[in-house]
Amino acid sequence: MKIVHSISDLCKFLGNINKKISFVPTMGSLHNGHLKLVDLARETKNFVVVSIFVNRLQFGPNEDFDKYPRSIDNDINILANHAKTDLVFVPNEKEIYPELQNFYINPPKELGSILEGEIRKGFFVGVCTVLMKLFSLIKPDVLILGKKDYQQLIVVRNMCKQFLLPIDVIGHEIVRNEAGLAFSSRNKYLDRYQIVAASMLHRVISNIKQQILKNNYTSRNDLLVLESEAISKLEKHEWLVNYITVRKQSDLSIPNEDDLSCITKVPLVILGAAYLGDVRLIDNLEI
Repeated sequence: MKIVHSISDLCKFLGNINKKISFVPTMGSLHNGHLKLVDLARETKNFVVVSIFVNRLQFGPNEDFDKYPRSIDNDINILANHAKTDLVFVPNEKEIYPELQNFYINPPKELGSILEGEIRKGFFVGVCTVLMKLFSLIKPDVLILGKKDYQQLIVVRNMCKQFLLPIDVIGHEIVRNEAGLAFSSRNKYLDRYQIVAASMLHRVISNIKQQILKNNYTSRNDLLVLESEAISKLEKHEWLVNYITVRKQSDLSIPNEDDLSCITKVPLVILGAAYLGDVRLIDNLEI
């Protein structure tokens, strides 16, 4: 496994390989979910590149950039022991942002300014901008992203499509613990009691899915009732809920009656975001 820290070394090394590249971008603090992404990248039979970079641009002024868990040495050891990564790119901030960044990639408001984009202003601008930089350096043929950050997956997939980037964007299913909690780097903020309680977010979303499949809902009002009941249940257990919502998988817009009809039924996704104490958790389930 090769480890590089500079753009010059990265380009020099990648310039000497004659294989397609599968790329897994991360912000480090690696867990089993990340390793499943690396496994999927290896299954492509391509040269596997993993990046570790905590991107300041996607953090808001009151978010946890300074506190975000960082464990570079441990991350590198995990990847080395996993034996699935060919190259790890670990740049510092000056490598990626050598000067004040004043060119940005702005997703369309109808996709980038809803849900996570509404709550975390500028989040997707930061994600898209840093990924465009990494794409220009690494030139991946395949991009592996986790479905836990579902909106991010849709935004990045649409960005690659509109910019005609020859990248196959693959979403990996959410990796969970035995209780259903999605693996996340921010789970390290949870104490042992919160780890147990945190699976409630998955349970209320699962209940919505079961109700939709069981009752074959065709009314938007029915979905609103399910969303409201889920929010109330979480709030009764002292969660602070940002949203629980049923959306269309394709563009995360709100489904209308036609979308829900038996004839034209479209694929849906249930998305949830809520605080358990000071820790913000997100989750989703496709239908």
